[in-house]
Amino acid sequence: MTQADDWEPVTYRNLPNWVKEASEPRRFVKKTYKTVLYGDPYDYMVQYTVHPEGLTVSYWRAAHTIKEVKKPQKPQKKFTRPSFRLLFGIMLLAVAAVGMVFLSQVLPAMNIPPPAVSPPPVASVVPVLSSTTLPVSDTLPPPTPDPATAYLQSPKTTSFSYVLDGERRSLTFTMFGGFSDSLSGKIHSYHNDPETGVIADLLENADQNVYMRPFLETIRKRSVVPDDQARIAISLVQRIPYHGNLFSRTSTEWYYPYETLYNNGGSDADKSVLLAYILNELGFDTVLFEFSDHMAVGIKSSTRYAFSGTGYAFIETTQPAIITYEPDAGWGDFELSQNPGIIHLNGGKRAMDVSTEYGDALRLKQLEGMGSSLNQSRRAELARISDKYDLSYTP
Repeated sequence: MTQADDWEPVTYRNLPNWVKEASEPRRFVKKTYKTVLYGDPYDYMVQYTVHPEGLTVSYWRAAHTIKEVKKPQKPQKKFTRPSFRLLFGIMLLAVAAVGMVFLSQVLPAMNIPPPAVSPPPVASVVPVLSSTTLPVSDTLPPPTPDPATAYLQSPKTTSFSYVLDGERRSLTFTMFGGFSDSLSGKIHSYHNDPETGVIADLLENADQNVYMRPFLETIRKRSVVPDDQARIAISLVQRIPYHGNLFSRTSTEWYYPYETLYNNGGSDADKSVLLAYILNELGFDTVLFEFSDHMAVGIKSSTRYAFSGTGYAFIETTQPAIITYEPDAGWGDFELSQNPGIIHLNGGKRAMDVSTEYGDALRLKQLEGMGSSLNQSRRAELARISDKYDLSYTP
C-alpha cells in the first residue's frame, strides 16, 4: 500500500463511528502492528501497541489519498493427484516394513518371555446388567471469559492539562472502560473505618497497579526531576472536574483511582485518593488529610512548611491551588480544622521541596487580605502569581 507522508494524530473522541467499530480489537492482540482504514474524506491509520500491562490503540488520519495496490497473483502450478490405490499400497508397504524390523530386531533384544496362557475362568452365574442409564445433559457450561480480554474493551483517550513553571501543557492517556467497569462492580462503601478500606482496597489493588503503570510512566517521561513530576501530578488532578463534596466520616463512597481518571471527574475524596495514589507511586511519602466534611492530600516536606505540625505540606485537590495554600472558611463547601485525621499510605519515602510554593502561597494570602485596597503594583503582583499557577482555570 502507499500512504500519505503527513498523518496527523486524532483522539478517539473525534473518530467517526465506523472507524471506532472497525478498530475495536476483536481478538487478543499479541504483537504491535498498524493497519489502515480507507474512507472519504479521510483515511485512518490505527496502531495497536502491546505493553506488558495491556494494549494501547492510537489513531492518525490523512486526506483520502491512500490507495490499496493489489499485487498480481502468481499462477499456481498444477499437479496430478496420485490415485487412492497407490497411496494405500504405499502405506501398507511402510507398515509391513516397520513390523518386520520390530519382530526381527527390537523384540528379541528386549528378551520378553512369552505370557503364560491359562484357560479362561468359567462363571457359574451370569450377572444381570441394569438397564438404567445416566441422564445426559444437552446444556454445556458457558465458556469462562478471559479477564484480560474483557478489561481491554471500550478504550477511551483523554487529554489531561497541567501547569509547570507557569506554562500550560497537557498529556494524553488511553484507558479502558472494561477495566473501569470491573472496578465499579467492587464494594465502594466504607463505614467507620475508612483508613483500612482505602489502604487495603482502593490503593493496593494489584490489577489497578498494572493498568495505572503506563500513566505513571507518562508523567515520569515529562520530567527527570522528581519534584517536577509531583508538580505535574498535583496540577493535573486539581484540573480534573470537581463533582461536589460527597465526603462523610461515617459513610464514604469513594472511587478507585483508575475510575476517577477514566471518568475524568470526582468528589474531593475521589480526587484526593487519586492524587495520593499517584504521588505515592512516584515515590513520595504521602498522607490523606481527613477532616469532618472534607479530604485533602499531604506530601512530606520540611516542618517549616508543614500543615498544623504534621510534617506534611497541605495540597487542596478540588481546584487549582498552590501547594501549602490553606483555604479559608467559606472558600468551599467545607471547613478545615487544625487536627485532621491522617491516613498514611504505604511505600513512598521521598520528601518534596515546597519552599517556592510556600513563599508564593504566603504572599497570595497577604494580597488577598488587602481586599480592594490593592494599588496597581500589587494588583500586577497578584495577577503574576495567579498566572504562574493558572489559578483562574476552570475545568
